[in-house]
Amino acid sequence: MNDQPGTAADTRQFEISRLDLQRVPGQSALFLDFLHDHKKVSKFYPVLDRELSDVAEDVLANYVVDRFGLCAMLEFFNRGLGCGGQTLSNIERLRSESCVAVMTGQQAGLFSGPAYTVYKAISAIRLARELSESGIPAVPVFWIASEDHDLDEVSTTRIPDVVGGIADVVYKSGPEVEGLPVGDVRFGETIGRLVEEASERLASKHAGELLARSYDEGETFSSAFGKLLTQLLGEQGLIFVSPLNPGFRKLAAPLVTMAVESSAEIGEALRQRDSELQKSGYHSQVRIGDDFFPFFLIDDGRKRVPLRLAGREAVSRQDTNEQISLSELLEGFSKNPSILSPNAIMRPVVQDFVFPNVCYFGGSAEVAYFAQNSAVYGILERPSVPIRHRASFTILEPKNRRTMLSYSLGFEDVLKGRDEVTATVIEKYLDPETAEAFRNTRSEFESLIAELHSRLENSEPTLADSLAKRRKKILWHIDTLHKKFLKAESFKDDVAARRLAYLFSTVLPDGELQERTVNFLYFYAQFGERLIDWLIEAADAQGKEHTVLSF
Repeated sequence: MNDQPGTAADTRQFEISRLDLQRVPGQSALFLDFLHDHKKVSKFYPVLDRELSDVAEDVLANYVVDRFGLCAMLEFFNRGLGCGGQTLSNIERLRSESCVAVMTGQQAGLFSGPAYTVYKAISAIRLARELSESGIPAVPVFWIASEDHDLDEVSTTRIPDVVGGIADVVYKSGPEVEGLPVGDVRFGETIGRLVEEASERLASKHAGELLARSYDEGETFSSAFGKLLTQLLGEQGLIFVSPLNPGFRKLAAPLVTMAVESSAEIGEALRQRDSELQKSGYHSQVRIGDDFFPFFLIDDGRKRVPLRLAGREAVSRQDTNEQISLSELLEGFSKNPSILSPNAIMRPVVQDFVFPNVCYFGGSAEVAYFAQNSAVYGILERPSVPIRHRASFTILEPKNRRTMLSYSLGFEDVLKGRDEVTATVIEKYLDPETAEAFRNTRSEFESLIAELHSRLENSEPTLADSLAKRRKKILWHIDTLHKKFLKAESFKDDVAARRLAYLFSTVLPDGELQERTVNFLYFYAQFGERLIDWLIEAADAQGKEHTVLSF
């Protein structure tokens, strides 16, 4: 890990250190090979190693969507979010036939959701900027997953508190919204109290004002989410899009029609890809049955109904088992493009049809997922688009940096988990004498048992076997007693207990990376608007390393 100071222009000095994602626990084999062994995964990611300039040529040569219609839709939508001049300027740039998009997206989590939502946006912003500077006009676009129906997943956000805990802030909806896309779920009057609760936890007037201007009664999950991120990132020219927009549906209609007509072939290609992944030693990403159909039906109540292929010429509704011929389905779709919603497999190719997308930034799970759904592009005669891993960050507040320095802890030490770090701190700093006594007791016992075992093997082998079994039990009792000592000791030093509790609630909450759990506004409240610029500057452009910002 190589440290380097913040730039001289920074009013707050910070250090940047990086850790290869191979050394961060919990990564899948497919994801790690995607990062470091391209030859092993090249058939699953066909344009992984292509220069983006070459990808841009293919994308632009195959782009058939009406740019002026697209940009008119984007301008209307982004003005509704309160966008500024930079975003409007980028929308105007996108009208040019030479301009490409750099895309990312995320569910519309409450109060922006976990911090990695913003890190995805930052990745797209940075690459679009780099491409433009290299002579390839590019704009960053954020896809708000407003069609998503998992309301429970977006209704909770997590904000640490000052005493070392982490609090869930939850919006509770009524049963009447069950099954609706989050883009159609409107907040009731209780959202005001929730904004006040979050603002109090953030202890920031500015952060509270951002929330109050975005989350209000009558706003939907996706509109409020878009308004908040526009305030946070609008100066960077980020463009937002919602696939629920009728204009978007109309633009996507030609591809959707082709996909419905090719649904049987799409299913076969996905099953073949799944088989290839497993033969290569990777886990299956999505199980694709023989009746797989890549779209949901949106009924008259705006609720999403799964469809299943019934032969090659019809589908059946999962709720009623009613069969609908593909020709009838397409006739209804031609009159109302909002009746079909792509599933997760279809979303990327729909996105890459509507936009001249040259690269998509996703998390590790999305990267692995794309190994399977990239098979859809060939069926629909679309150029494959590369996926990159988003920027990954941990932000160390001054308080946590001091704790880690006090106990000689590095970030990799923290990744070992709270129990191991607590044990290390106790044994090195709080009660090293007792820790040494436990080590000596175990070592001496091992030595005595080894000597006795050697003697018994020569004289009474059956007793030697018995001793080996008893040895394990005795060592287990010593280790258990040691753990109980450490647990009891951890509560005796209030200062150390509080410091470690706060460290893990904000850096590795529930054993997860901070970015997957903690709301971004928690850090924004501490460091202000400059944090966005610092993150863009510090991001690992290749997405292969986890970046630690120490303030």
